[in-house]
This record gives sequence, structure tokens and C-alpha cells, in this order.
Amino acid sequence: MALDDVGAEPAGLALVSFLRPDVIKLDLALVRDRTSLQAAGVVNAVRAEAERSGAVVLAEGIETEQHLERALAMGARLGQGWMFGRPDALLPAGMRPLRLRPAAPTVEAAATEPARTPFAVLAAASGARRTSVPLLASMTRQLERQALLLDEQTVVLANCQHANLMNARTRRRYETLGSVTALTAVTGVGMPDEPAPGVVGTALDSDDPLADQWVVTVVSPHFAAALAAREAPADGRSDEVGVRGRADPAARRLDYVLTYDRQRVFDAAGPLLEKVRPMTNGTVPSPAAADHRADGALLRVAHDDLPDLMLRAVAVASNGIVIADARLPDLPLVYVNAAFLRITGYAEAEVLGRNCRFLQGSDTDTSQVHPIRRRILAGRDVHAVLLNYRRDGSAFWNEVRISAVRSADGEITHYIGNQLDVTARVDRERRTAYLAHHDGLTALPNRAHLLEHLALELRRARRNGMSVAAVLLDLNGFKAVNDRFGHAVGDSALVWAATRLRSAIRAGDLLGRLGGDEFLVVLAGLPATDGAWPAGGESSTADETVRRVQEHLHSALADPFEQDGSALRISASSGAALFPRDADDPAALIARADAAMYRAKLRTR
Repeated sequence: MALDDVGAEPAGLALVSFLRPDVIKLDLALVRDRTSLQAAGVVNAVRAEAERSGAVVLAEGIETEQHLERALAMGARLGQGWMFGRPDALLPAGMRPLRLRPAAPTVEAAATEPARTPFAVLAAASGARRTSVPLLASMTRQLERQALLLDEQTVVLANCQHANLMNARTRRRYETLGSVTALTAVTGVGMPDEPAPGVVGTALDSDDPLADQWVVTVVSPHFAAALAAREAPADGRSDEVGVRGRADPAARRLDYVLTYDRQRVFDAAGPLLEKVRPMTNGTVPSPAAADHRADGALLRVAHDDLPDLMLRAVAVASNGIVIADARLPDLPLVYVNAAFLRITGYAEAEVLGRNCRFLQGSDTDTSQVHPIRRRILAGRDVHAVLLNYRRDGSAFWNEVRISAVRSADGEITHYIGNQLDVTARVDRERRTAYLAHHDGLTALPNRAHLLEHLALELRRARRNGMSVAAVLLDLNGFKAVNDRFGHAVGDSALVWAATRLRSAIRAGDLLGRLGGDEFLVVLAGLPATDGAWPAGGESSTADETVRRVQEHLHSALADPFEQDGSALRISASSGAALFPRDADDPAALIARADAAMYRAKLRTR
């Protein structure tokens, strides 16, 4: 058996282990596309299955050396693609059969066994233990919870002895499982086609051997577990007794077997998978949903239950919730939930009775705080992100939402505040904004920042009749530094050069990194030029200023760069261009400076 296009749909991997294919053919996107967590999950699952079963992994779409390297890294032993040849007729001779793993031994007893059930499979290898319903239910929920923590390639197969035993709470649990797994299926006597949204149901006959068994199996590429139980007779005999024959539910006892052995889990899950009805396109409306639409009644919490439910919900909310009393002076806090205490580090006794301004500190923006106070006093909603401080003095960014709570006659009695620690988000946004205009290595302004700044200075110069100079500087022989000492040393040398050059420019001038080993200095506010180079070797004031800056830049690199006991000499070539004499826009000005720099570089060789 061979499976094609494995990985095109990650959830399709869920049943690979049940099929035990001889050849697993990777989808070509895994070889050609960029690496992602989803692709890595597919590769890990395929390699795990190949290691367990001995299946051969084949990669298709190999056209380049890079494709071949990725295919080999993914565990492929066979390959297809234009790198090896174009489509053509099979060779008449010289073909060899593909060696596959030995066929799995057949079990003769299985053909004659009247009913091979999950419990029988598991109990054959290890003795069953007896337990009560509550403990067995807890063990079942633990396996279901484990399934929620796994990936989208997970399969959950369960048998509920009768559909009547699948109560509303169980249906909600399986609805959640159905939304996050590749397949969640439940069998049982009287089981509807869709016992919960996203769950495949299969009805069993009342005399089916599974009708008296309680089973749940969880299978993913890297996890497997199975729990199977059957009713234990009241008199201690080993005969099976139906669940509906037990008069006293509290006295029910079941014999159960639990295993995490992968092969035994598959052996137990096999009989369940054989029972699952073929899935069709679309879903079957649940009876509960149909009844809800028919009578038009709204599902809501009972009025008497709402206060207690709200209090418990607020107490466990992940956001910090506080309530301040508007009827008392200074709006003291009268309630804080556990999340607020966790975020701020305070104890409840330390915050109740105080105004929440104790979270503010020296760097809290007062221009934000004052409008917040005015909006609160006006009874208006507040939404702001403030710099606050924890009990230990550490700062955090707090996204605050405050709303007024009014009495029946419209009077404001309380304020409720919702607080969320968004420090990571703010730092990420600031970092993104910073990197949009700065070089990540040297922390100098980047090319985009330089062009914006140069365009701004040119507009000012046009208005004021001044000049602007662009000085481009390129490090000499820097490639040899990378080739000889490695890119890590090269990066250190660039940071050193940036620091040295920054110390050589005038206040108000801008130094940035254009890219690679090229730097640009923008000199603004220079005197106007007459549009021509002065005769007789005399320089205008603007030209003289530019030359002095160039000299300072070169002098800044005169000292050697020390690295691990070695002293490296780093020099540079520079060229300059003046607006408006040499060019009239940023790109043209930089191009003229670049040409001047290369002329200077040629002169130094």
C-alpha cells in the first residue's frame, strides 16, 4: 500500500498509522516551500511512523540540489523529479523491485474469534482492574483532556454504551474535541449521526458486543492511549452483564484496562474504527439546535443563578478586574480579582480601600492620566494604555478599560476596570517601529530613514536657499575581513566602525548605514553654493565644511580594531555631492556621492 500527497492536508495524517502503508509519498510542497511549523509537524509525524513501521518515505517534485537536500533531511529514501530525469516510457530492462518491509504476520485466531472487542484485546495482554463509575469517568475525562493538548492530527474514538448516557456535559466536551482533532467519532446503541457538532456518530445494534463496553482511545503521531471497560457482574462472575441490567447505579462496578502501549492502542481502536459509519459531506443538524429554532426560546442563565455565576466568572477571569466605589471619597477599590493581584504583585489587603493611582510612577504619562480622570468624572468610558508599576517596582504596560456602573435611577455607584498586561505587545510594536527606521546591527538609521531625512532637508534647503551635502563612505577591503575572520568578526567590525564614525560628525548631522559596508552622512544647513566649483583651487564655505567632515571621518578609523588579541586596520573611501549644485533629489544626490566615492577609491589603489 502506498499513500500519495501526504502532508497536503495535515489532518490527513491522522489515519496513517491505522493504514500501515508500505510507502509514504511526501507532498511536493514540503520539499519546495519554505519551512514552517506546520511542515515540521508533518515531517515529524511521517518520520515517527516510518521509524515505527518500517515504511519507505518517497519525496516528489525534486528539481534542484536544494530540493534534494530538504528531501534527504526529511527522511526520504526515494525521490522523483526532473533532477533525475524527464517523464518517459519505462525501461525495458534493468528495473529492480522495491524492497519493502516484511509483511506483518497474520493472526489465525482473529479469524475464528467470535467478537474481538477493545476490552478483549487489552485484557488479553494485562489483567483488568475493577473500579466504580466516578473514578472511571474521571480517568476518561483525563484522556479527553490530553487529546485537547495534542495537535490537529489526533483521532479520538469512543464507545458510549448507550446514547442516553451521553449527557449535555459530555456532548460539550466532545464538541470541543471535534473542533480541534482530525476525527472524533462515538459509537453506541441509539447514537445519532452527529451527537455533537463536528462529531461522527454511529448507532450500534442492541446485541452488538460493544453495547456493554465503555471505551475511549486517543491516537496522535506521538501519543497513544486506550481505556476499555465492561460491566462487572454483581456476584463477581466474569460474565458480561448489560449496563441496563444494573438496578442501583451507585453500586455499578466495571472491569477496566488502561494502556499507553501504541500497538495495543491501535489493536483496541481497530474494532471501533471498523464500526464508524462512512462520513458524508456536510453535517447533520443536532436535535437540540432544531428544537431551539422551533420554539424560539432563548437559552439564558436563570435569574437566581446569575449573581453567583457572575461573581465566580469575574473571579477566574484572565484579565485583571477591579471595582471602585463612586459613592466614597477618592474612588477606593472595593474588589479586585486574582488576575489583578497576579499582574501587579500586590496582596488584596494592600489595595482595597486605595485609589488605583498607586500603580502610577515617575514615568507614567501625566498627559494621559488627566484626561482619564475627566472622563471618569463625566461618567464616560475610558480606554488607554498606561505605564504602570508592580509592587516590586518593575514597570509594565497596562491596557485599561473603565466603565461606569449605574443604579436603576441612573446614578453612578461604581466603576469597573478591566486591566491587561500588554507589555509584550507594546515592546513588539516599538521594536517593529524602531527596525523600520534603524539598522538592526549598528543601531544607526537605515536606508529608508536616511532617504526620508535627506528629502526633508532638501525641502528645507529649497525654502531657505541653503545647501545640503551627502557624504558616502565605503570601508576598503571589508570583504577580506569577512572571508578571513568570519561574519561574526565582520559584524563586530561594522559596529566598531559605526561607533567611531558617529563620534566624528557634527551635532545636527545624520549618520546612517545604507547597507553592507556603506555609510551615509547628511550635512544640512550649509551655505549656498554658486552652482560651479570655484577656480584656482579655492573652496567655498560649504565645500570646506564637507572636506573637514570627510577628514574627521577618515581620522576616526585611524586606530586599529581590536578583536581577540588581533589588531585590524580598517580604512575607508568617501565621496560627496552638494544640493543644489550636483543634484536636485535624494536618489540623484546619493548617486553623485557614490560616483565620487568610487573615484576616490580608485585613486587609493
